[in-house]
Amino acid sequence: MASNSRSDSFWNRPNGASALDQNSQFQASYWQQAPTHNDDPVRRATQYLGVLRDLAVQPSWISLAHVADPPGEALSWMGQHIHRVNQRFHSILSDLLDCFEAASQPNVQILAAPIAPHAGVDGFCCDVPDLDLQSDSPEGRLRERPSAITLMVDPGRIVPADWPGLVAHELAHGIVRMPGHGAEFRRAIAHLCMAQDLPLPPPQLDAEGLSSWPPCRHNPQPEMFWLGQLSF
Repeated sequence: MASNSRSDSFWNRPNGASALDQNSQFQASYWQQAPTHNDDPVRRATQYLGVLRDLAVQPSWISLAHVADPPGEALSWMGQHIHRVNQRFHSILSDLLDCFEAASQPNVQILAAPIAPHAGVDGFCCDVPDLDLQSDSPEGRLRERPSAITLMVDPGRIVPADWPGLVAHELAHGIVRMPGHGAEFRRAIAHLCMAQDLPLPPPQLDAEGLSSWPPCRHNPQPEMFWLGQLSF
């Protein structure tokens, strides 16, 4: 979102996504696990940022430069606590997905990310093609399978009480899988809001209004979250 509007489209990565993109596609569960006593926090955080950049719309959208320079303090906190943040967002996402029949639930994962201010959003969707070897092909060609969706949200930008609204907005983009905030987005966000007791979009709300629906309160100092100075 810009200062007060969320990402205005469902973003697709190029079809030539790297092998690391493919390996990273289902890593959300790994990054919900607590670090071991042998894990170096800074190294762990650096690895996590690498995963985010490989999945992001633009790698430069993932950054700690606006949080701390040098970023050592933020990296240390992230390495020790990112699993707790991701667990919280996974719980929110799971609650939202429960409003779908199991057979129709979209294939979605979520990761918390420090999003650079120049990206102009509080969260976004990524759709990386899932490539598989076509076993019945003598040439062993790769084929594109239905892709999974990764949601990335910046928990520092939105107060924790409103995180469900942030996730619902990005999930609605993932469900629609097309740009903008038109009629299909309205139906998706209304369904999610109704299921989770979030405020429903008024019938007269236009696309601009839907771009920041449901309403979420912003933190005045989002960088404080990544320094471990905001509770959640």
